[in-house]
Amino acid sequence: MKKSDRIIMTFALLGVAIIVIKLVGTISGYDLIDMAVNATRPADAGG
Repeated sequence: MKKSDRIIMTFALLGVAIIVIKLVGTISGYDLIDMAVNATRPADAGG
């Protein structure tokens, strides 16, 4: 497997994962990406 193939596969898997997360989030009523972004921020950053 070439290195470029591996990079393309990684981006494809990331894209699929993001789409699945967004679909699950909209179905369950939560924006999981916003939640993840908020979780990675420091707790004292205004909220």
